[in-house]
Amino acid sequence: MLAFCFCSCRQPAVRTHAGAPKLSDKQVAVLNGLRDEINLTYGYVDGWPRIDRGPCGRFAKLFYEHWNARFKHKAMIVFIMTTDGICDHVLINLPDGSYYDGGNGVISGATLLREFRKGDRIEEMVHYDFPLLDQRSYSLKRSYELCPNYSDEVTAGIIDKHLALLPRD
Repeated sequence: MLAFCFCSCRQPAVRTHAGAPKLSDKQVAVLNGLRDEINLTYGYVDGWPRIDRGPCGRFAKLFYEHWNARFKHKAMIVFIMTTDGICDHVLINLPDGSYYDGGNGVISGATLLREFRKGDRIEEMVHYDFPLLDQRSYSLKRSYELCPNYSDEVTAGIIDKHLALLPRD
């Protein structure tokens, strides 16, 4: 029981953050423009965005920090967890309940889960927990064989450029 109370993650029902408005078409377009620039910068491997083939945890951390510094309605880091407890992907839950990652852009939870194996689940990081993020990302300080030119500095610049196109709330 105590482990449940103190765990920083939980499996969500589809939910929105209290008082958060639905993303407008313009906001979705800006976020998908961010996705396009990330994919242009890092490319694809075997048809998958390179950003989602290793540095997804670092992208999610940067996006989370930059979004939450700018907007009242906060984003949350989430994990795609396999049935055997392995983290398969790290991404963002946006305030309106949709999901976002640098390679796929804005997507619904149902669409997101269709990309993974049956039985995989989405776990929210309700309270930011760097050690857990680092663990589930298999170290945020490692290099990425499938995305060898990844750079936090370049990624943060791209995130900032696109988030600046959204009105502050």
